[in-house]
Amino acid sequence: MAMTHAAAGSAILAPAQSRPLFEGAGVRLIVFIWAMFSIATALNAYPTVIDQLSTDDAMRLAEVRDLLAGQGWFDLAQHRLNPPDGVIMHWSRVIDLPIALILAAFERLFAPDLALKATLIVWPLLLLLPALLAVASAARSLGGPQAAALGAFMIVMSPGVTVRFAPAALDHHGAQLALALGLLACALKIDRSARAAAGAGLCAAVMMAIGMETAPHVAACAALIALRWAITGKEDVARGARVFGLVFAAGVVAIALATLSPASWSAPVCDTLGRGHLAVALAGGLGLAFAASFVRGGVAQRLAALGALGVAAFGALMAAAPNCLASPYGALPEKLKTDWLANVQEAQNIVSAAILGPTSMLAVGPALVALILIMGWAVWSARSAPSDARWRVWTVAAMFGAALAVTVWQIRGASLAFALGAPLLPLPVLAAARSGGRARAILALIVFAPVTSTIIGLQVAGAVGLPSIENQRMSFTGCPMADYRALRRLPAGLALNTIDTGPFILAFSPLAVVGAPYHRNVDGLMAELEAFQGSDETARAVALSRRAEYVVVCSVDGGARSNAKAHPDGFSAMLLSGQPPAWLQPVDLGPDAKLRAFKVMAGR
Repeated sequence: MAMTHAAAGSAILAPAQSRPLFEGAGVRLIVFIWAMFSIATALNAYPTVIDQLSTDDAMRLAEVRDLLAGQGWFDLAQHRLNPPDGVIMHWSRVIDLPIALILAAFERLFAPDLALKATLIVWPLLLLLPALLAVASAARSLGGPQAAALGAFMIVMSPGVTVRFAPAALDHHGAQLALALGLLACALKIDRSARAAAGAGLCAAVMMAIGMETAPHVAACAALIALRWAITGKEDVARGARVFGLVFAAGVVAIALATLSPASWSAPVCDTLGRGHLAVALAGGLGLAFAASFVRGGVAQRLAALGALGVAAFGALMAAAPNCLASPYGALPEKLKTDWLANVQEAQNIVSAAILGPTSMLAVGPALVALILIMGWAVWSARSAPSDARWRVWTVAAMFGAALAVTVWQIRGASLAFALGAPLLPLPVLAAARSGGRARAILALIVFAPVTSTIIGLQVAGAVGLPSIENQRMSFTGCPMADYRALRRLPAGLALNTIDTGPFILAFSPLAVVGAPYHRNVDGLMAELEAFQGSDETARAVALSRRAEYVVVCSVDGGARSNAKAHPDGFSAMLLSGQPPAWLQPVDLGPDAKLRAFKVMAGR
């Protein structure tokens, strides 16, 4: 990063011009980058795309199919998960609806298998286009027109981002990344365009509706918008803050009305949109709009107004849902924390993730460190810049910092950190071009592309003898989808199953399941652990008490193998050894099936 301060600063201090949101961003070139990447990705993924489904992808597919089959719009329960009560899922219809529309359209044109493959490819890659446009807009705001298309190119060179848009990624992470980048792009223009301010408010509202894991990113962006108004006092910033607050508050309420049943509006839930989030959105959004409209005086008065606003928002949360201040997994039984959650890779903190998956950490860590260094360089370079340029850099730094903090807490936040840092990646490349010409710029492009750090990290992992990454999808079960489809031949009934097989059984068969890897399914998870960590007699008692008609286990599932290893004389070991107890009758799923199913013989 040896470059003059003048060159570094000039890469960041793009002139603040009043233009439409994506004008000058080289839209045609960005669409071309998207199209080329999408075509190459789709052709490579098509033959095996169904087998790339993760547990969350499969569960989303099950929800979408239930919706298309007639389940009520406001009925968010997965009725075949731990029946008879089922489990109310914490996911949003905001994601279910577009996937359902795409799948329904393709099913009118193609055979079911082809329609599913097309949906699995089209939906994630469609989300990538607005993400590229947003990162190009944000990069342009930071580094000028030359940075726009370069930012889009650099993000497709970031495996930590593109994995969220890979074919089969039906979960909500790709949508959250696109919305977070949209929020950032709009926030950087909030002083120049009321439309951008409204866009920022809408993106923030939809992010909150889809999942609470992005609440810190929304809060960081909102805080910078509010602080920018309070410290600068500029009328154009006040207008932007006012529009942002109003649209955010109205958007959260509108989405709640559109996607939640009346009974859910007052639910004190914390893992999805509930009364606590509605209270904070209304207090924070409307409070910011009110303050930006009516508070007069100097910086002290505006900061005091923000302090009062923060107290009001916190008070609204305390009054509506004080339980949301506790750990999101604090209410789980200790056994679930130690025997299930502690083994969910994406839920680990960064230290635990490095211990459990050192190869993955070597693939991710160097690129993340590089982004942190670039962020520090950008903040330092902007210290003497005009006020508007500094605020743009600080806004990126705040959202990236929130993503980094989430990543330290749970490693699954890394994708958002890579995405929100992506608008900075063109800056050192442009600085190198200004100081050293084309050859130096090409070298910088190679050096600062995240894929370079990933390749080097994987090479280091291989050199020191670490195991290779078999699949980037962290929750991949290992058993092929054809095995789960073979379950369709069985009459409908309840399966006592290993945890990670649950979503796939629901998505590809008529069976109901006891277990699936979701924290709201406490009763089913506890039953699964009791059965598969216990003895033959314990498992039989669980199966009979649940009136299970089948037992299903994936022989290559990590949880099943670890249970068999920890309890060599237990139920899991018997199933994986091919010697099931007498009360189970094997079901033939095919000669090469890795999934094993058994009929419960109640009389034995």
